[in-house]
Amino acid sequence: MRGYCMANGKAVRYAKGDCFVDAGHVGRYVGFVKSGYFKYCVLTSKGDYAVTGFSFADECVVDFTQSFLFGKPSKISIVAGCDSTVMQVPLDSIRDYLTSNKPDLIPLISSIVLVEAYSRYLDLHQKTPTERYIEIVKKYPDLMERVPLRDIASYLLVTPIHLSRIRKKLGK
Repeated sequence: MRGYCMANGKAVRYAKGDCFVDAGHVGRYVGFVKSGYFKYCVLTSKGDYAVTGFSFADECVVDFTQSFLFGKPSKISIVAGCDSTVMQVPLDSIRDYLTSNKPDLIPLISSIVLVEAYSRYLDLHQKTPTERYIEIVKKYPDLMERVPLRDIASYLLVTPIHLSRIRKKLGK
């Protein structure tokens, strides 16, 4: 999928706050982040946005479960967290390409997405916010320099004040 996006994609720049996918609309593109990052957000019952995930440089950005697999309106918004560039292709073209040329890849990606979602779900029940914070910082060492504290806190399901206490306790 990455190779197809890089070979056939168009470099598109998103300003901070621009939507790659807007909740309630079918996502139109699949892309790979060249620079910057995107955050996956849902609207809470209180009317606030909660961050459910990120896509950083050299990672795929797509609403896979709703738009890609089923052609349905997204339940999430995917928003540029800073000025970002994506190599993107129309969702239909990559879906057609994969169906014709790599039919085993869509089920494989689906299983990977399921495993990641299930692991995140289990982590929320098995691990403390401190443990989850340590894991995400290990995975993305420059996270704190790139992503606002409130977005990281939202992803970890803690308040920014609680995240500050975690960071202080760990010596940042």
